[in-house]
Amino acid sequence: MGLTPTSFAQIKYLDLSNNMLSGEILPTLGNLTLMDKLYLGNNEFEGAIPPTLSNLSTLELLNLSNNRLSGSIPKEVFLSSLASFLDLSHNLLNDSLPLEVGNLINIRELDLANNRLSGEIPDTIGQCTILEILHLENNLFQRSIPFSISNLRGLKELDLSKNLYSGQIPAFLDELPDLQYLNISFNSFEGRVPMKGVFKNASEVSLIGNSKLCGGILELHLPKCTSDAFAAKHHSDYKLKLQEAADGFQ
Repeated sequence: MGLTPTSFAQIKYLDLSNNMLSGEILPTLGNLTLMDKLYLGNNEFEGAIPPTLSNLSTLELLNLSNNRLSGSIPKEVFLSSLASFLDLSHNLLNDSLPLEVGNLINIRELDLANNRLSGEIPDTIGQCTILEILHLENNLFQRSIPFSISNLRGLKELDLSKNLYSGQIPAFLDELPDLQYLNISFNSFEGRVPMKGVFKNASEVSLIGNSKLCGGILELHLPKCTSDAFAAKHHSDYKLKLQEAADGFQ
């Protein structure tokens, strides 16, 4: 990265995006302690994210998207000062999402999509109560979606598509009052689709690629749930028997 950050320590805004810059992000960027907005997206940076970014204690916005950054996300990146957005999407970041993601108590948008993050989303995500947009698609997250997401009452957009989730769709997702877009496509969810909240509008929810889902509103064009089909058949058989019994008394 061809700049010497120590020579302009008073800078508050730095945008070097879309410049085909390569190499590693210099740890000395942490010397720019007055920085509040840092854009390094759409370059060719590689290697680890420097933990020294934690020195940027007034940073409100950080965009490192669309690079070749690898390794774990350092816990130091999750600064409570971040109030606009943190975008680390479209990199090669791996390992689990640190518990310190819960430090983002003032952030409105978090984008970690298109990486190689694995394991479970930590429960501490529920501490990010200001969050409006959460993108975690195209990673390797698995097991269950944490119940603590139900604390994100202002969440408007949630994308968990192309992960390794399975089991039933969590009931709390239909209780998020402001949720306008939900994408959980291309996982392995199964069972009955809720019919309340965001699930009431087919244009606001994407469920494709989950072949074992059933039910939901008609516009989703999903098969009837087996229990529904059984209940309908049972009801039909019951009516037939009643009719046969009535005919027998005539």
